[in-house]
Amino acid sequence: MKIAFAIVTLFSAGGLQRDCMAIAARLAARGHEVTIFAERQKGEVPADLQVELLPNLAFSNHRRDLKFAQAVVQRCEGQFDRLVGFGKLLGLDLLYCADPCLAARRAGWLSNLSRRRRIQLQLEADSFRTGQKTVCMLLSDNQARDFRSAWSTEPGRIEVLPPTIDLARRHAEFRSDGTRERVRDRLGVGADHQLWLAIANQPSVKGLDRTLTAMKTIPAARLAIAGIKQGSKQAGQVLGWARGLGVAERVQLLGFRADIPELMAAADLLLHPARYDTTGTVILESLINGLPVITTAECGYAPHVAKAKAGAVIPSPFAQEALTKALAEASSASRRHRWSANGIAYGIAEELYRGLDRAADLIETPALLTAGL
Repeated sequence: MKIAFAIVTLFSAGGLQRDCMAIAARLAARGHEVTIFAERQKGEVPADLQVELLPNLAFSNHRRDLKFAQAVVQRCEGQFDRLVGFGKLLGLDLLYCADPCLAARRAGWLSNLSRRRRIQLQLEADSFRTGQKTVCMLLSDNQARDFRSAWSTEPGRIEVLPPTIDLARRHAEFRSDGTRERVRDRLGVGADHQLWLAIANQPSVKGLDRTLTAMKTIPAARLAIAGIKQGSKQAGQVLGWARGLGVAERVQLLGFRADIPELMAAADLLLHPARYDTTGTVILESLINGLPVITTAECGYAPHVAKAKAGAVIPSPFAQEALTKALAEASSASRRHRWSANGIAYGIAEELYRGLDRAADLIETPALLTAGL
């Protein structure tokens, strides 16, 4: 089949983007022709992927999304057997959705009147409202509950996928084969330092301000942030916070990186105190690579941390003191070593890798969902 994938922004550091590229590779290996359409591309993507850009001149994110959605429909009409969206777009046969349900979130009357919210609800409704054809692949039970409640989406059009971790990103051996020491040396991290890793492109949503605040109480901590490049608006925000807290000299911005397993091997903790994350793919990727995790209960994959006994989950509602306490406990090298071993064992024993294959199955044969297979 000829299959079109559509995603607004394509870059190697994002979880949704990596899933998009990994599913495209699976379908290509099965003999299908996959083209990924994007409004813009950041950083490098695998050379064997077929990518076509459909840029537009909209100034706001919501207008850009709408114009891209319209451009995809026009470009793909009659040319492809499947149109698959990675994000809420228009005219989709299948949607791979990592976003929360906007209609389920309370908004003030001014927000409800805004063009931004109207466009976002228009895009959401095109896949989820009753009577649509789109098969919706979701990533958590809470997410599915919200969409069904808000839009009365038919149960036969929704599937919650198993975890979508790519087995190729599991490299627990990097912690013991010299990779850890080599990367720490390259980052200038000494043996007496704790290297915290954050993987984020949305500083506030992913709780980077909370992480920076916690650094004040642990002088040995060094923070490496993948996903934010020097000179960007996000970099200015993060470095502004860091300077205000007096920790800027202990923060490195690594930009978009393809060597995430290597960085996970070098780090002592993943810090992910997000305000919201539908899943938190980086949480599971860290566990299977032996990197202990400190995260929040607002993340969909947080229960895996507790189940694996491989870190700490800050309960809701969030309190900075709880994060500080968890990090103080994580200062114990023996505790971190135990968490690391538990995470590696969890990654071997659990079925954490079937989600991407299941998504590829549904794209090939959407009727599998309604057939209950």
